[in-house]
Amino acid sequence: MEKYGSYYKLLDELRIAKGYTIADLCEGIISERTYLRQIKNGSKVNFTIFSRLLDRLDTGMGQFMTYMIHFDKSDTGVNRFAIRVHMYHFMDIGPIYELILKYKSDNKIETLMVEAFKLEFEYLINKITKDEFKIHYQVILESLKSLGTENLIVHLIKFIYHSYFKEDNIIDPKKFGQMLIDYNSNLSLFFYIMLMDKFLSFMTQKETIDFDIYEQILKKFEAYFIYINVKNYETSLETYHAFLYHVKHDYKMRDSYLYKALMNSLVIHSTYAHEAYKDLIRHGFNLDVDQFLIDYTLSIESSLLR
Repeated sequence: MEKYGSYYKLLDELRIAKGYTIADLCEGIISERTYLRQIKNGSKVNFTIFSRLLDRLDTGMGQFMTYMIHFDKSDTGVNRFAIRVHMYHFMDIGPIYELILKYKSDNKIETLMVEAFKLEFEYLINKITKDEFKIHYQVILESLKSLGTENLIVHLIKFIYHSYFKEDNIIDPKKFGQMLIDYNSNLSLFFYIMLMDKFLSFMTQKETIDFDIYEQILKKFEAYFIYINVKNYETSLETYHAFLYHVKHDYKMRDSYLYKALMNSLVIHSTYAHEAYKDLIRHGFNLDVDQFLIDYTLSIESSLLR
């Protein structure tokens, strides 16, 4: 259970938009007093109750998350900024970045997470060097140590650093993977899905992996995909399935999944994101991406002519 009272504020906006009274929404699920307390002071959220309230509004969790990320202009910008940095989607990030520069919170861990994504973004756009990125990020890690807290956001902050500076060995991939498998997500699933995606992407590019852990995390990633059903995650899902078939030497299935993923990438990714994605394929599959697309397209055309 984690503090996500701001979710209730957004839920209440949906309630008003759909013409429900508080009594109509809460009947048989939660007391009106508790509902109002959630909105006011951000009490702990029960995922089961929250899901039932969404059901009554005829709104799925995936729809709610999409609205929260892309359309809720009253938020602080944190989720919208994080998802764009994670997916290398920088086209409309400028105004959100300006919000982040002014961001303040009493929550120390959330503040450190925002700083982590800000540093990653500034490195990716060449505003800071890799050395500067590392030096500033190590300050964040030292601050985490002083807090002595371990939760999903802390794991996310650490893994972002590890993905760029794996030689520092700040995490054990096997233990980290097991943590992701054992984790019971509630409303932190936005960052849980993101962290699984980061981990699978990282492991796809390693020379040796724990196949069992990779497959178990992929199954959880696929199960949670329905909650944030966006094309970027669909591309990731296809890529990781392709990698499993690659490891199993089933190249026919690998190529089928990989071709779909690459075609998706060509459509949805920015130039920067597509080049980063091609690097992942080159490292993980040891393939020339452009030649693969040519060869597979020719094989499709050839099969149609038979």
